[in-house]
Amino acid sequence: MTLITGPIGALAIFIVSNIWGVMYPFPGQFSLVFLLSIGSAGVPWLVSKICSDKFHLDGELSNLTLSSLFAISLGYAVLNSLVTQSIIYLAGQSQDLWSGVGVMFLGDVTGILLIISLAKWIANLRKSKLRL
Repeated sequence: MTLITGPIGALAIFIVSNIWGVMYPFPGQFSLVFLLSIGSAGVPWLVSKICSDKFHLDGELSNLTLSSLFAISLGYAVLNSLVTQSIIYLAGQSQDLWSGVGVMFLGDVTGILLIISLAKWIANLRKSKLRL
């Protein structure tokens, strides 16, 4: 989301993370939710910023290649897992940092692959309908 929307997307992630975090997984733990929300918004923005500069991506992402998308996705999955699970571990909400990182990394990678596959499927479906 932040690759496309930039800081506005990061702000939206921050706001939604705060609301969701206080309501469901960590009710009453405002400081923990605040830190997690900073990580949830900051990691994708940071990865987007670094990778946009590194791969010289334009605003419309028209020069986004499969290899740069893979690097961005992998960078996000690694950094997001480390930051989120470190905050949870340091807050005493988890006893095993590395298991949490592993599970979250697999979940992030799986989710990214599903979204990319779905986007590719929709693009192919639209192309085939345009040919008819």
